[in-house]
Amino acid sequence: MTDDFLTTALQHDNLHVDPTDPNPRPMIAILDAKPGMAEAFRAKITELVRAVRNEPGCLTFTAYEARNHPGRFYLYEIYTNAAAFDTHLQTQHVHNFISALPNLSTGDPTSLIQLNEVPIE
Repeated sequence: MTDDFLTTALQHDNLHVDPTDPNPRPMIAILDAKPGMAEAFRAKITELVRAVRNEPGCLTFTAYEARNHPGRFYLYEIYTNAAAFDTHLQTQHVHNFISALPNLSTGDPTSLIQLNEVPIE
């Protein structure tokens, strides 16, 4: 099942980018741990963050947990450009994380929200 979940997740529109887009690619993922799985999910997130921060195209990757909702995690990410995000999606550590989601979280590809910065002059 995890291979099917991984394949489906990686093909979801939420993860698609135009790799020729040279602009920074910010995003946030909002993920809830399944009941009783918060500690294991937190450990999996920590493992992911450590690996992603070493990717050459990662400008920032910070994980937060909601103070008033233990087990709800916010993953804030910025990549140098769309190509860097596309490369990120091909890494083994991302595949491992996505494959673990069905067991640890209620999240799916719609949990990832790609952002556009509001221009402030």
